[in-house]
Amino acid sequence: MVVTRPTRARDYARLLEWVPDAPALYLFAGPSVTWPPTAAQFEEISRRPGLSAWMVAHDEYPAAWGHFDLTVGGASARLGRVIVDPRYRGQGLGRILTRAVIEKARELGVDEVRLAVVADNEPAVRAYRRAGFTEFVDPERPQFTAMTYRLLERQ
Repeated sequence: MVVTRPTRARDYARLLEWVPDAPALYLFAGPSVTWPPTAAQFEEISRRPGLSAWMVAHDEYPAAWGHFDLTVGGASARLGRVIVDPRYRGQGLGRILTRAVIEKARELGVDEVRLAVVADNEPAVRAYRRAGFTEFVDPERPQFTAMTYRLLERQ
């Protein structure tokens, strides 16, 4: 069973351990966090209006192994700062995390989830496509692949 709980201040130090270098940080947080990252940077982001940050675990791996945040604005939520603990990558946990994102979005009452993933992060783009996200053009951010998941179409 998947467990999703709010991220706590002490979780940010753990997340920092999952990010080994500046390129990995950019894939995780985009331009919103600078190298070297600090827990304070993430705590500041967590205070943004409409943002909720979440840690993910499940029965087989009860310690939190994943993180994501959702920023709700109207009927849409923006997915950001998605990461899986490097020790557990390649085990299908990305699919579990994506399902947790969609379930949390439903709980928050939004109609769609949008995201922008670094365009050359092909493993992430493929994972989101497999989960049912579709691409759309965002001419203002060509360095990112913009994607959406419409919850109302998949009830």
